[in-house]
Amino acid sequence: MGPGMMGQGNMMGMMGQREMGGGMSAPMGMTSRPFMMRIMFILMDTDGDGTVSLQEFQAAHERVFKAMDSNKDGRLTSEEMQSFMQGAGRSMPQ
Repeated sequence: MGPGMMGQGNMMGMMGQREMGGGMSAPMGMTSRPFMMRIMFILMDTDGDGTVSLQEFQAAHERVFKAMDSNKDGRLTSEEMQSFMQGAGRSMPQ
C-alpha cells in the first residue's frame, strides 16, 4: 500500500490501537460516533453527490435487512436481529 494508506508510515502505527472484533485493531478514537456517522454517510451516498436521497437511504437499509434475514423468509425475528448484532453466523458480504 502506498503513502497515506494503511502502510508502515501511517497514523495507525503512531497512535494507540484498540482491539475490534475479529482481531482487527483501529486507532484510538476511530470508533467514535462522528467517525461512524461519516462512514455510514459515505456508504449510503452511492452517487457521490454529497447528499443521501430517499432511494439511497432505503437501498442501504434494505441491504442491512437482507443481511439480518438469515433464513431469507422476508421477515426478521428478534433472534435474527440479535444474532446479526452479535456477529454470529456467516461472514460479512463482500
